[in-house]
Amino acid sequence: MANKANNKMNKILSRSCLSLLLTVLTATAYAADFSLANYYKAANNKKAAELKTAMYKIITDHTVISYDGLHEAYKTSDMRPDGYLRDWYSNVTKFTPVKDKAGTYRGEGDCYNREHSVPQSWFSKAKPMVSDLVHVIPTDGYVNNRRSSFPFGENNGDIYKSANAYSKVGKCTTAGYSGTCFEPNDEIKGDIARIYFYMVTCYEDKITSWDGGTASQVFDGNKYPGLKKWTLDMMMRWAKQDPVDDVERARNEAVYQLQKNRNPYVDYPSLCEYVWGDSISYAFDVTAAHGQGHVDNPDNPDNPDNPDNPDDPNNPDNPDNPDNPDNPDNPDAQSGTIVFAELDWTPTQHADYGEGYTATTNGLTLSYYKSKSATQPVDVSKYSQFRFYDKSVFMIEGAEITGVVFHAADTKLGTIEIDGQSFSWVDKSTISWTGSMNPFLATADGQSRIASIDVTIKPNIPTGAESLAPADEPSFRLVFDTQGHRLGHRVPHRSGIYLVKEKGRTRKVVR
Repeated sequence: MANKANNKMNKILSRSCLSLLLTVLTATAYAADFSLANYYKAANNKKAAELKTAMYKIITDHTVISYDGLHEAYKTSDMRPDGYLRDWYSNVTKFTPVKDKAGTYRGEGDCYNREHSVPQSWFSKAKPMVSDLVHVIPTDGYVNNRRSSFPFGENNGDIYKSANAYSKVGKCTTAGYSGTCFEPNDEIKGDIARIYFYMVTCYEDKITSWDGGTASQVFDGNKYPGLKKWTLDMMMRWAKQDPVDDVERARNEAVYQLQKNRNPYVDYPSLCEYVWGDSISYAFDVTAAHGQGHVDNPDNPDNPDNPDNPDDPNNPDNPDNPDNPDNPDNPDAQSGTIVFAELDWTPTQHADYGEGYTATTNGLTLSYYKSKSATQPVDVSKYSQFRFYDKSVFMIEGAEITGVVFHAADTKLGTIEIDGQSFSWVDKSTISWTGSMNPFLATADGQSRIASIDVTIKPNIPTGAESLAPADEPSFRLVFDTQGHRLGHRVPHRSGIYLVKEKGRTRKVVR
């Protein structure tokens, strides 16, 4: 129990310290008119393999740190606030960068190694990969030895488990590979995935020769995609399940100061979808956010009811549900943020609109139907954008809708028909409609990909009651993931936590 408490505290302290480091380093990096859009401008409007190659050309030329120099580098890239190294494979160690560097070990906690997340035997110890700070990380020497050069994967720890089962070795249970693998902890799986995305991008000109040991089980021998399907599918899943956080951003900034190159998959968390995933047919816009944002937001001193301050004396916790002080169940709330990926979508059939998916939330029924489109309706529970294909139908039932704003996810846009009127995208970013519909019905003309939808509902006003001003009408945002892919759209970053605004107050609702 003590170990778990210490681990939690260390993680909190690491985030706090590295968040401060992020602030300092970001200020330094941006002081000389630095911007991500400028740094990555050569990759703008590229797609899939071409996008990967463009990123390769941007990041491959960098300052090479010597292998011995990594110990010094770790003082800025991987330090915990308690003065010890962040250990990627163990949560019980207390190492310092110089005193506890590689030496004799008999068990976990004896010393640390400079671990090649992509084993150096796979690329024959060649430079500059052998000392690339992005992928050479500090890890417990004994646990690292147990990893050997096994591929990353998922297993039941049937061969070995480190203290608290933080890392595991065993027979791989990930579909597509059945050999022995090493499983890192859930809290760093996304970090590992983005390191591998970086490696096959930064060394695109070299990965075709990475065939030592079990490398051929991980790399496909090609520049693109670069990774075997089973590894790529797993890494894509890991990247989504463990989003970029402040610790990872701070490390990326520290690497940039030392190596003069960046990991684009940390700067743009959804970039992997444009290189390998569901967005390969769409041009990448380097000026968009693509998942950037902070997981934890500081309290706003002008807003004492900020949801990140649940213990404010004017907003006491409800003992039965501390994260929802006013209404623990909140079954009929029609405001706030509804995350499509968190809903339970059910395949359904409509007499007029064909195949589709339906979900119920906050007293509303949301539906998407194929209609006459030749394309199958998209299961929105699996994607970060809503694909609105020709003649497909989007419907909201259960309330009178008085206003809707569609926000685009990219620049490939058709028109949308609402109540017999055709709407075009304004400045390639929004479509706005006002009126009165129950149910609300929109039909696609062409193809559009939508990041989020703002919806305003007319409140139910009892007979004789004073009418509310339009500004007081409840409204909410429908978003399609928990990472905030759309620039300027602030959405929740914790799965299942929504910020609800009602009557001038903001509070947190856990679902």
